Amino acid sequence: MAYSAPLDGIRAVAILAVLVFHISRSSLRGGFTGVDVFFVLSGFLITSIILHDLRQGRFSLREFYLRRIQRLLPNVVLMVLAVLVLWAMFMPPMANFQAGRHALWAVFNLSNFYIMKYLGGYWGNAAEWSPLTHTWSLAIEEQFYLLFPTCLLLLVRFQRGRVRSWLIAAAVLSFGLCLAGTYTYPTATFYLMPTRVWELLIGAALAAHRTPLDGPEAQPRSSPGAARAGEILGFAGLGMILVGYICIHDGNAFPGLWSLAPTLGTALVLGSVMNGKTIVSRWLSSSFMVKTGKLSYSIYLWHWPLITLGKALADWYGIPQLYGALAGAGVGLVLAWAAYVLVEQPLRNRGAGRSRRFAIIAGGFALAACGAMAVSLRAPVADPAHLFDQPSFYGAIYTSGKASLTKNASESIDYYDVYFPKPEPRPDDSWRTGGVVHGYGGGTPKVVVLGSSHALMYSKLIDDICRERHLTVAFLAMDYGVPAFFQCPDNPNFASPVEARDFDQARRKWLRDWHPQAVLVIDRWDAWAERKPGFDQNLRSFLQEVSPLAGRVLFVTQVPVITGAVDVNLRELVTRRFSRSRMLPRLYPDRNETLRRRTVAIAQSAAKDFPNFRVLRADLPFYQGDGSVKYACGRAFFYANDNHLSSMGAESVRALFEQAIAEATLSKP
Repeated sequence: MAYSAPLDGIRAVAILAVLVFHISRSSLRGGFTGVDVFFVLSGFLITSIILHDLRQGRFSLREFYLRRIQRLLPNVVLMVLAVLVLWAMFMPPMANFQAGRHALWAVFNLSNFYIMKYLGGYWGNAAEWSPLTHTWSLAIEEQFYLLFPTCLLLLVRFQRGRVRSWLIAAAVLSFGLCLAGTYTYPTATFYLMPTRVWELLIGAALAAHRTPLDGPEAQPRSSPGAARAGEILGFAGLGMILVGYICIHDGNAFPGLWSLAPTLGTALVLGSVMNGKTIVSRWLSSSFMVKTGKLSYSIYLWHWPLITLGKALADWYGIPQLYGALAGAGVGLVLAWAAYVLVEQPLRNRGAGRSRRFAIIAGGFALAACGAMAVSLRAPVADPAHLFDQPSFYGAIYTSGKASLTKNASESIDYYDVYFPKPEPRPDDSWRTGGVVHGYGGGTPKVVVLGSSHALMYSKLIDDICRERHLTVAFLAMDYGVPAFFQCPDNPNFASPVEARDFDQARRKWLRDWHPQAVLVIDRWDAWAERKPGFDQNLRSFLQEVSPLAGRVLFVTQVPVITGAVDVNLRELVTRRFSRSRMLPRLYPDRNETLRRRTVAIAQSAAKDFPNFRVLRADLPFYQGDGSVKYACGRAFFYANDNHLSSMGAESVRALFEQAIAEATLSKP
């Protein structure tokens, strides 16, 4: 098949967007859809190659897979080995263990299943800090390459004249599954091939149109009308890709309908550049775009692990994560170029010495697989010296959403070795019936808890206090960032954005029906501080609605977030430093401390305008005199991870909650 320079340019358009997005999400919020551009282009190229070889009567499944191995495997094996070495050198054992376990799935092209099972959603914290999260798309492509050639051969044999029609039908079916799954099983829909293969099949159908098995191949048209049509197609396609890069973000239901922008845009660009010389094709054929496109696969492999490592190291030393991401991206680009020149290019040669090159590839694969297995079998212990009692987190018992979601949390690095009690079976939408209600005093709930996982971390404490005081209590809190205010976004607790809005309406309904004596509002407030509208407006809008429905609204301030502990097991960090100096290390709040103080000031100001609104300074007991964080006392470890208290940490502020609840309900012990 003849080389086409604009196709490398399309690769450049995709990889540059992904690179910018991974360095700074806010700079190009939809840059991750560069992967969708890659999907369409991959489907087009693979189908074109197969159909071209079939036309020439020389297609061989064996040779197809051998070429795929030579093209893709050497660089990814080297990258996995590098991750294992770098994580062993620079990261704590817990992170190294998780990287090894993920690497074992990645080398066998099953990374998408691992991420779905252990890391959760693409925009979640666990996925953001895993060095191999980006391999989910490689897994989908490899799974496609494994199955598609045989399916295409069967189509050619039994439906020779209808290959394109069947590819279009399969794409439509897959897209239908994608639309349904985006609102019912969003994580699985994002990561699994059946709901993403339609993107590759768009490219495949376009290739089948341009390279028919019978008759002449499509040739560029030289007429003025065709030239104008090609220009229009090219600019329209680039515009649609750009719309995806700018307008799509983590708040959209993705892939869903939004994914049509980058995918159909890529198809239009492909149709334009393959239809003759246009302004778009000349731009895509420029030296920079072609060279970047040739390096795109290597850049994709190497940039993300180095960005992740750079951010982690920067966070540990109190440097802004953006600087670490930029440094990591720079190192990643250098390593990508070196891997392309020294490994990828030499080992993909199909000339003399090919068997020796396959032996090298097989040896590297075996080394990566054995190394990943060795690392993953050495499960570390967070506190080998037993300095502290095991922390516990009771959030799953009190969530009004999916308690099963805590399975992912207990598998993550930061919560590893934290005790998660198993909840009793109950519906995943218990919020429809009032949430988790404990009728200690009979009647309707006198105390209601609203908020996110930060509310769940206090829920056992609040429950114990209500039981002692014979107060009926209801918990309408959830994990995964469900906010205390009535602005609930789509998240894994809900089947669709519509259900998320139903949850907000249900909370309003229960407050109107119950008129509780105390409503506790607990959230990660620094995450609200920079949202639009501002925190002050959000808080006051909430209070205008809720304060007439409750005897007292109790705003619980956020405890300090510990710097340098994002996606790190905090007990492991502390005990490792203790083993070196025989002293507990001083840990300090992260750079969002100013935002948290601002939310406290705003809440205290609002208390002047809402007489039944009180601010509970639950954060104060966790500051030392020098500004460091009080994360432990004796054998009690107060934090479950960098921003959530353990049950022992919550107990340390029992007196504050007891007094506030007693005053709000006028109850006695």
